[in-house]
Amino acid sequence: MSRPTTPGAFHLRRTPLPQSGAGSRTGTPLAPKPVISLEDWEARAPLSDDEVQSITLVKEHFGERPLPEKFSQADASRPGTPRNRQVDRITHSRTGSASGPPTSPGTPVPSGLSQGPLHPLAIVTPQEFHDHFAALALSAEHEQDSLYREHLAEISGLRDKCDGLIDLLREGEGQVGDMLKALEYVEERSENLRSACEDLLEEQTHLLTHTSEIAHRLGYFTFLDTAQRMLNNPGNELVLHPDFLPMVQRLDECISYLGENRDFKDSELYLIRYQQCMVRSMTLIRLHFIAAIKALGMEIGKRVGDKSQSETVMRGLIYNRFSSLSASLRPLIAELEQRISANKDDLPLILADCHTAYVSVRQALVGPRVAEEIARLDPMHSELVDLTRAGCSYLKQTCQDEFDLFKLFFFSGEAQLYGFLEGLCDHLYDHIRPRILHESSLTVLQEVCTVLQALMVQDIGDDDDPDEALIFTPSTIGGASPMMDRDDYFTGFSPISPKLSLRRISTARSSASGTRGSSYAQTPIPRKRRKPLTRLHTEILLKMVLQDAQTRLVFRAQALIQSDVQYYAAKTGDLDYPEKLQSEPAGQPLVRRTVNLSLDDDDDDEPALLSLPPPEAQETWYPTLRTTLSVLSCLYTYIDEVVFVDLAQEAVLTCRRSLSAAADMVGAKKDKAVDGRLFLVRHLLILKEMTGGLDLGRASRHRDWHGMTDFLRALMQNVSSLVGYGRGTARGDFAPDAKTDLDKELKRACEDLIERCTRAATAPLRIFIDRCTAHLSGNNGKLAEQEWAKPAAVTAVHDEFRKTAEEELVRFRRELMLYLQDEETVRVLIPPAQMSIVDTYRHFHDLVRSEYDFSTAAALSTPSAVSAQLEAPLGG
Repeated sequence: MSRPTTPGAFHLRRTPLPQSGAGSRTGTPLAPKPVISLEDWEARAPLSDDEVQSITLVKEHFGERPLPEKFSQADASRPGTPRNRQVDRITHSRTGSASGPPTSPGTPVPSGLSQGPLHPLAIVTPQEFHDHFAALALSAEHEQDSLYREHLAEISGLRDKCDGLIDLLREGEGQVGDMLKALEYVEERSENLRSACEDLLEEQTHLLTHTSEIAHRLGYFTFLDTAQRMLNNPGNELVLHPDFLPMVQRLDECISYLGENRDFKDSELYLIRYQQCMVRSMTLIRLHFIAAIKALGMEIGKRVGDKSQSETVMRGLIYNRFSSLSASLRPLIAELEQRISANKDDLPLILADCHTAYVSVRQALVGPRVAEEIARLDPMHSELVDLTRAGCSYLKQTCQDEFDLFKLFFFSGEAQLYGFLEGLCDHLYDHIRPRILHESSLTVLQEVCTVLQALMVQDIGDDDDPDEALIFTPSTIGGASPMMDRDDYFTGFSPISPKLSLRRISTARSSASGTRGSSYAQTPIPRKRRKPLTRLHTEILLKMVLQDAQTRLVFRAQALIQSDVQYYAAKTGDLDYPEKLQSEPAGQPLVRRTVNLSLDDDDDDEPALLSLPPPEAQETWYPTLRTTLSVLSCLYTYIDEVVFVDLAQEAVLTCRRSLSAAADMVGAKKDKAVDGRLFLVRHLLILKEMTGGLDLGRASRHRDWHGMTDFLRALMQNVSSLVGYGRGTARGDFAPDAKTDLDKELKRACEDLIERCTRAATAPLRIFIDRCTAHLSGNNGKLAEQEWAKPAAVTAVHDEFRKTAEEELVRFRRELMLYLQDEETVRVLIPPAQMSIVDTYRHFHDLVRSEYDFSTAAALSTPSAVSAQLEAPLGG
């Protein structure tokens, strides 16, 4: 309930009380005080409920003032005008009202009938009339003034009441001023009290904070007794108590806090005791883990011995039982693993004991089953590729199951895990390795590498690091097992696993040395740390088998290059050229190769590197070329790049020498000199085309030229930057680069071929020019006077040259088309021959112009006309 408010527009002015004369209204005004609105008044002097109720009662009682007494009578009415009242009185007097006539003030009224001039009983004399008339005039005048007198009296009364109200207001203003002074005093005292209370509260908060901090710090010391009491409880089942893990977490907090505040009293002593409690806690975890794992292993081992159980039941025993056990053991092992970095002296050994116990139990359960399954594959008599595919697929699945199960227990221990998995793989490795080392077929070894690489690539997901998605080759292994360098991607605290096979280490080192002097094994390989247990890295498990197959593949390739290329003896029919080419259909390209189709718009569809054409297209190839390219195609995607380039250098050089020797044997036959050069150009172009993408010295997959035509055009223009002249080799001058050697030999063969064509086409001119040169050098007279050099003889030589040149160029083009089978390539070789022929004719033309008269020289064709004549039959 609140006090009724007055409209905000109304302001109460407190007028100060006069100093003298309470009723005086003309005193000297005092200085005005500030105006206080009713809202401020309400805010500064709030009323209680009782006070508001009292005001309401007073308002209800005195809210309406009663009318004045003269208006309270029934016949009273608002005074009218003086005239009306006079009329009323006259009428009243005539009617004889019972109230009696009005009398003038001061006129006595008799108790009986009224007698006098105003109301005479009878008017007899003029004097009475005159008196009566005068009385009436006085009465009327008096009646007119009475209204003003009454109004004046009423106003005087109201003025007296207003003066009283003003006195009351002044008195109330004084009281309010006293109340304001009292209020200021109360507010001042309240503020002091509040400040004192705030100071007390602040001091209390400060004390409570210090008390809490002291209690918090003491808690790190007093918790030692609680931890020791809990750890002193007997039995290994303590680790399963609900309060055990919170206790271990609290130990961590205490150790961390005391380690950061070593300046506290006895902090070193308490820190040592807490660390001892932590080691005891982790030891209890180890004891419980080892006991649980071994108990489950013994239980399952007894049931696994029963051969009558199905495979589903056996798998449930070996894997599902362990999976269910991991739910209770993994939180404990996680507590141990996450504290390894804090205590590298004791905890790594405890965790290693857990890893060892787990691996030993799993080895006892899974090892015999793997050996039995490998024995079912009949490794001694089955095909090597089928054995590799089936055995590695089975081992991959088994290792994946073991990897997934291991992750249910541990977040670390990759070294021990892979040591255990390699031990399982040794059951198959013991059978496959001897057979790989005795395998002589490149196709079988290639299929073995394909199977192994396919199994490795299948493990790589979209979210894996691309740096890990590598096929293991001798260079990526670096001459040693990755298990030997655990800082690579394994945790650094684990010792070398005893499960690591010494046979694998020795094999890795021996195979890394390899043939070719282990040039690639000495190359330092950048290593990259990776997160442990992200996925099963099958390449680590299969790398030894793959490395053996790659090493054997390289060895067999070198043996084939040596026996079937370097020491190849040509058989009957191998050198039957051009007879072997005449059976080929016309219009076929020199090298028919498959094309790699790319779905990427940015990639061009290019021929696959070292993709051999169909066997029927290779029938016209010399056997050494066919063997070389076949070996390189087998090795290209299955061995390391450095090893492949090294072997390709040797193979291409050996093949080139073999082709040069074969070309000499073809050219040694009767009338086969040109065929020998064409044979060499054909096979060198095929070799260049097939190995062009490798670039040999750089092993680049991007070609410096787009085909035989572009290469020959650059070669015939003596562009040394493209063919490699004037550029040192990486191996030194004593070991020529295969690309440079191939380019030089090809250019030499083309130049020899062009020279032979030029000699045949310009034979008449050369004979005449030689005789003229000999005659002019002997000063035997004018040349035109000689019988054999007369103008007619010159014209005959000229005509014979034009006929011979045209015939030889047509024959040369036909032979080129027979051997090269490509119009564009032939068009590259024809212009140099034409230019050489025109140069020889220009020499002849200049000789005639200098030694003969104008008529003889004018009868000859100009060199430009001869050039146009030679191009016309060839359509160019």
